[in-house]
Amino acid sequence: MLENTNWLLILSLVFGSAALAVAGDSIGTKYGKKRISLFGLRPRHTSRLITAITGSLIASGTLGVMSVFSQDVRTALFGMKILQQQMNELQFQLNQSEANAEHTRISFAEASASLDIVGFELDTMKNDKLILEQEKRDLEILLRVMRDESEQLKKDLKTMRSESIALNANILLGQSAFEPGMSRDEIISGLNTLKQQVRLNALAKISDQSFSRLRDIPVIFNADEEEELIRELESTDIRQYVRALSGENAALDDNMRITVRLETGTSTVIYHDGEPVYRKFFADMSKHKAEEMLHYFLRELRNKALNDGIIPEPATSNVGTLDGEAFFSAVETLNAITEPVIITALASGDIYTEGPVVISIIFEE
Repeated sequence: MLENTNWLLILSLVFGSAALAVAGDSIGTKYGKKRISLFGLRPRHTSRLITAITGSLIASGTLGVMSVFSQDVRTALFGMKILQQQMNELQFQLNQSEANAEHTRISFAEASASLDIVGFELDTMKNDKLILEQEKRDLEILLRVMRDESEQLKKDLKTMRSESIALNANILLGQSAFEPGMSRDEIISGLNTLKQQVRLNALAKISDQSFSRLRDIPVIFNADEEEELIRELESTDIRQYVRALSGENAALDDNMRITVRLETGTSTVIYHDGEPVYRKFFADMSKHKAEEMLHYFLRELRNKALNDGIIPEPATSNVGTLDGEAFFSAVETLNAITEPVIITALASGDIYTEGPVVISIIFEE
């Protein structure tokens, strides 16, 4: 510490102050002895004034020298208020910083608490997700079981309905053709004949379904539809067919009745009497049974008739039937043939758009 002390400055101040004090005392003594008066003062007071001035000079000189050689002294003398103001500002900033730091600490604490809550909620959501996934798997299993049960119930219901339905919808109950130029009475007579045909066919089909013979059953025709049909047939100049179809399912109960809807369309000749409807060549008779060959032939014949314009029955998509006696007779004939054969179906009479396709079968070896 002593090594860093500015001894030169200290000694200069000491000796300078001593010299000024001696000089002031000498001057004061000199003026006192000569009884010199300054500013009208007494000599004693003049001596004291000189001493005071000397002391002031000593202090001023000391401060001046120190100010010259020391920045800290200059700052203490001339910048103390500025320093105080800066210190006050710094203290305010410090207080503000401490307040901000406290606020930040509180915010951090709140954020930490919120983070803990979010973490807890995240864990809860994960647990809920696992529970929901398990519930989803359980529901999927239950859904599959319910679907299976629903399908079974549908099958059972369908079976019950089919057993209780005496006549399904869209069953062809009868058809008739009307030539152009027919009078109203002729048309009405033809429709009455068709109605009788419908009644007989409906009774026959329901009797077969219920295994009991019915005497009569209500058959309902739409009067407005019938009247419109009569007017259309009166005004046409081409042959028209009229089909009678069951309008809805008829339940086998005490309130059973048959509703009928009528359809009409143009009737043209598709196959003339004796014309080949379909022909098929079978080269190897040993590969197939006769009955299978004939069934295949009839399926191909049906497809050709549909393509040629024959209208099938709505419920069965059939275009005609081959009675059992004719079918088995053809099977017996086919069984006797061992060589390649051509099977031909010939039209039995003119066959129109509405059908049915009535055929006879011949074999050509």
